[in-house]
Parts: sequence; structure tokens; C-alpha cells
Amino acid sequence: MRVTVAALGVLACTFSCAPPAHAELLFAAEGNRLRVIDLDTPGAPPLRERVLVENASRDPARGHDINGMICALPDGSGRFIAGEDTGQPHPRAGWGVLERDGTLVGKLVASAAAEVPDPYGCAFARDGRLFTTELGHEGFRTANGQLVLWFPPFDRFPGPPGAYPDTDATSANLCKIATDIGIAGGIAIDAQGRVYVASASRFELLRFSPPFPTSPDAAGGCGARDALGSPMAESVQRERFAGPQLAELLITYSGLAFAPGGNLYAASVATGRIGEFDPTGRLLRVVLEPSEWLPPFATGSPLGLAVDGKGSLYYADLDLVREGLSLHPGPNGKIRRIRFDAEGRPGPPEILLEGLAFPDGLGVLPGDLEGE
Repeated sequence: MRVTVAALGVLACTFSCAPPAHAELLFAAEGNRLRVIDLDTPGAPPLRERVLVENASRDPARGHDINGMICALPDGSGRFIAGEDTGQPHPRAGWGVLERDGTLVGKLVASAAAEVPDPYGCAFARDGRLFTTELGHEGFRTANGQLVLWFPPFDRFPGPPGAYPDTDATSANLCKIATDIGIAGGIAIDAQGRVYVASASRFELLRFSPPFPTSPDAAGGCGARDALGSPMAESVQRERFAGPQLAELLITYSGLAFAPGGNLYAASVATGRIGEFDPTGRLLRVVLEPSEWLPPFATGSPLGLAVDGKGSLYYADLDLVREGLSLHPGPNGKIRRIRFDAEGRPGPPEILLEGLAFPDGLGVLPGDLEGE
């Protein structure tokens, strides 16, 4: 993943084929590889974790460059979606569809205005349609991040059969919802089917409401075209859910995740904070607040977020450091967890893994590493 500080302003069974009820794994993208952590083991050492997908430079035969959020397909197959940009720009970056053992079985590729597209967010609607984000331009001047809607089946590759990876073709089963988002990062969908997108360079959280297109053509409400000639929604219901919370320094929105009660967690990576918003967009509290005003923060720089079945909040910590007026990811990226007490008060963040290279996206999926 090629996110600069400007943008930051912004699985045979690999795990048990029949995991215990409610067993969960935390998937974490870092260093262009994909790690999994058994969530039964944090706090009860030894921590069970492993690299599921090695990056392509270390494992040219089976590796893939993975980044961004990780989302389980809702069909119970154990497959999942993650950003995949092995060899970019040829083939193009997109969203990989992977088996639970890490085998790539499909890829979703959209056109993009950015010179080097950067897939990041993913979220499935209840009906099985997929929404993804692509960051867009890495600076603050041009807002060309994208929100894209995908229609199943997803286990296909772009271009003619057998052409991938020797093709720069894009996929056809899509409809773009927006192409003007300022660094389009984390994405989340609420119980009403509304889609939330973090916009780091515009210092806002956006909300898109249904109805959404039902197919990638005019008959399904996707008869418009973007500047690149790709299918685009004819009508979009879009609003600003929340703007910058200047007093609390919640500004550069990045990761998003819903709390069990329906409130929305939003990370602000450059200011080291995580806020909790109610369904109206009102900031309720700051869940993570560093004591320092500027990076490096003792509690880290939260980029990606995820919530497990017990309500614990996880964040990918970029370990931002300063060099003069610039910020960049530090050498000791981490995965951290915040647990809440019986009254819902957040505890101090716990480090699950450290020494990571650019941890950016997370996902909580069913599974178990016991017995490996």
C-alpha cells in the first residue's frame, strides 16, 4: 500500500474447519502481508498468531501484496475480501477474493483517476452486495477517492478467461457511487443499509443512503458514466454525517467500525484519537485520547479499526513519527486493543503485536487457530 503522510492526514483448513461457537480471528494487513490473530488468546499467553498470506516479494510463488480492510463474504464459505495490489500497476490494483487458506480466486478491479490506485475499505450489505473504497489522490488538493458498489459473483478475474494476471482490464460488475471523496478510507454499513465513508483530506464523515443501484446498467439505476467511462449511479443520496471536531482534535478521519449498540467509532490517524458518534452524527466521547499534542503518541496512531463479538475495539497503529514538519509511519507499528468495563468505560490500549511495517487495515472473521 502506497499511502503517504499526506494521505494519512487521512486460511485444506488453515484454521480449524469447525471452530468453537463464537470463535473469532483478527485479520491484520501489514507490510503487504496478511496476519491472523486468535482472539481467544490475547491476555492468556501464548498469543496464537501467524502469517496467512506472505507478500509477493518474499514468496513469489504463493504470495500476494495485501492491504486495507478485510471482510468476510456473507455466504459462509470462509472466503474474504482484501485490498490486493501485487505487481501494480500491471496488473491493476484491486480487491482480491481469497479462500480461507489465502488462495486468490478472484479480483475486483475498478478504473481510477489516481496514478497509483490504492484500495482500502470494504463492507458487505445485508443482501450480499459489496461496497469498497479507493483512496484516490494522496494529497489534499484533489478529491478523487471512490466509493464503488459491486454485484456478485465475486470469484472472477477481470478480462477474458485465463488472461489474468497478464491483463490490465477492469471488472464489469460494478457501479460507482462517488468519485470525488477526499482520501476515501474506512467504510461501515449500519442496520438501515446506510454506508459511511471516512474522508481524511476533507475532514469529514460521509453517509450514503439507499436505495442503491441493483445492477451495473441503466435498468438497475447505473446508467450514468464517470469521467473514465465507467458505470456510475444516476442518483445518489449523500450527506455530511460529521465534520471536524476541532476541540477534540478529531480531524483526519481514517478507520471506521460500529460499536455493538449502533454508535460509530471513527479514528483520526494524524491526531492519534478515536471518537464515538451517535446515529445523528453527534460526538459522544473520545475513546482514545493521547496525552501528547503531536506524534509520536504513546498510545499510537490509529488507522484501521475493527470490533469483535465481545465489543472490544482494535486498531492498527502506524506509529507515526515526525521529521521536521512531515509525518511518516515509524518502525514499530502495532496492533492494539481497547476493552470496555461493565459500565462501558474504555480501558488503556493493550499491545497485541508490535514491530510491524505499516499496519493499515483490520477485520474480525469467524475462525480459530487452536490445533495448528
